Amino acid sequence: MQGNTLRHRIVRSTLTLPVTIAVGAAVWMAPDPADIQLWGGLAVALIQTFMLMELTNRNQLLRIRSRMVSTTYMALATACPFLHRIGWECVPPVCFAAAYFLLFATYQRERPEADAFHAFLLLAVGSFFFPPMILLGVLYFLSMLVQLRSLTWRTFTAGIFGILLPAAFYAAWVIGRQETATALDFLQPYLHPTMPDYTAIPVWQLVNAGFLALLALLGLLHYYRTNFNDKIRVRMCYYAIIMQEVALLAALCLLPEHFTQVFALLILNSAPLLGHYFALARGGRWMTVWFLFWIISLVGLGLYNYGLLPSLPQ
Repeated sequence: MQGNTLRHRIVRSTLTLPVTIAVGAAVWMAPDPADIQLWGGLAVALIQTFMLMELTNRNQLLRIRSRMVSTTYMALATACPFLHRIGWECVPPVCFAAAYFLLFATYQRERPEADAFHAFLLLAVGSFFFPPMILLGVLYFLSMLVQLRSLTWRTFTAGIFGILLPAAFYAAWVIGRQETATALDFLQPYLHPTMPDYTAIPVWQLVNAGFLALLALLGLLHYYRTNFNDKIRVRMCYYAIIMQEVALLAALCLLPEHFTQVFALLILNSAPLLGHYFALARGGRWMTVWFLFWIISLVGLGLYNYGLLPSLPQ
């Protein structure tokens, strides 16, 4: 990276992530420092932050030494207080992030069946708490076929077993408790899809979705313009992420009633694209101004969300 602008110093600094975490933790706990649910949500966010940092390091998602992927995630999560309380809805994002480690580990490996099995197992576990998440398995298989070059009949079978194993344990548990009549009640809201009523979508959802969708579009355009600078393996990882990104953006439009669940997955998935954009985009001082504009905009989004805190879902 050329130049020594303020943006360059921020994205390369080893202090950027710790400062973001410290500020984020203070803002996160500001509404009620004694709230155990907020502390639990902060712990989950920190776990996901460090998972993204490790994912970036293992797969060399950035060409420079930078923590912008995990920093971007923590900053976005901090600005969204409707995601701050711990609950069962925290399980799908954690499973989603962990599955990426295993999915990327299958890249052109001779025998990646174990990694494929565990990637789909994590996806299946997450789908018990947000059933539409299981549809991402189709994109996992497609990524293994096209980008990761690891789809064989063995890895396909391993993936199917990974999906079915949690269901088998759940079936055994239900039969043992003699609750078969109500076993699938948690699926009822998803079995009869209807056309979303877009006129009833709250303004705060539109604001947050529009903000993240615009950033995601910038990240996508930037990556397709500059992907020739990355190694082939890195490009394949990003293409897999982009496939999930498009699917999650579509889910945000099709499932507005499940906004918080989809948005939590989308923030996590967008972080590598946005980290790549802000860390590696060229533009000199103008890019620094643009970078600062988005920092100020994110602060504005956070102030807007916190101003609505009493009316946001808890």
